[in-house]
Amino acid sequence: MLDLDTLDLKRLRAFQLVARQGSLRVAAEQLRLTVPAVSGQLRKLESDLGLALFDRLPNKLLLTPAGERFLREAEGVIARAEQAMMSLQQSAPEGRLAVSVGSDHAWYFAPRIRSFFDRYPNVALSLRVYKSADAIAALESGELDVSFGIFKEPPRRLVRQVIEETTLSIAWNPQELGPRKRPTGPGDLANQRVMTPPGSTVTRALIDKTLAPALAKAQTIIEAPTCETAATFVEMGVGMAIVHTLCIERRLSPRVRSLDLGPRAGKVAFCALYRRDALRQPLVRALVEQMAAPAR
Repeated sequence: MLDLDTLDLKRLRAFQLVARQGSLRVAAEQLRLTVPAVSGQLRKLESDLGLALFDRLPNKLLLTPAGERFLREAEGVIARAEQAMMSLQQSAPEGRLAVSVGSDHAWYFAPRIRSFFDRYPNVALSLRVYKSADAIAALESGELDVSFGIFKEPPRRLVRQVIEETTLSIAWNPQELGPRKRPTGPGDLANQRVMTPPGSTVTRALIDKTLAPALAKAQTIIEAPTCETAATFVEMGVGMAIVHTLCIERRLSPRVRSLDLGPRAGKVAFCALYRRDALRQPLVRALVEQMAAPAR
């Protein structure tokens, strides 16, 4: 049975990372441990608690209901421990970080960046908006410390850490389709003007793969640079759009409605991307962890 005498913050930290990432490998890289070592810490924690914290699937670990409850408590313990350590320091950590975000994702990361500044007010942050290809080049050259956005298969020299996953949705304007008509699936894109992400993006590659038959029947394909732009076009009655569900949920209004296409249409991951040695820098590690935390 777990008590204060057997409480191990290292195990709680390993549990938190695996719970947030669903991956032993990513957690092991952040903790600079081997995958078997992290797995052993989790099993020891489950043994001490007498509870199964994870459902172990072939390629992913998913929290059990008990694991979800314990995660909330564990994160509170870790946060208080970090706060106590910071209070012992004579001054707040200082430093400089160069960071980029994708133009379509800044809204998602902005509250987390604010939380990071609340914790580290003396850190100077250089924030840029880069396309994924430009961000990869800047990371490899050392111009950036970390980038946040959508990256499919970066070079092996870089680590891709999933922050959040989103499905795709169809956005439409009820005033254009009529009050009693609403899309029920991709087939409703037929004979419509359809906004999609640009052809060079990871999201468009996914759309072309999973929704190709529906797109082939569209009247016109219009490439919109961001979900925000696509939502504006929908609102103005230009046509329908295929967008990230996370993005469109914040733009819903009487003139913008959405239909979540679900996992069958694929998922897109909002990620952190950094060099393999970057997490040795405490500020980089703190920023990545803050981005993975729930927004306040």
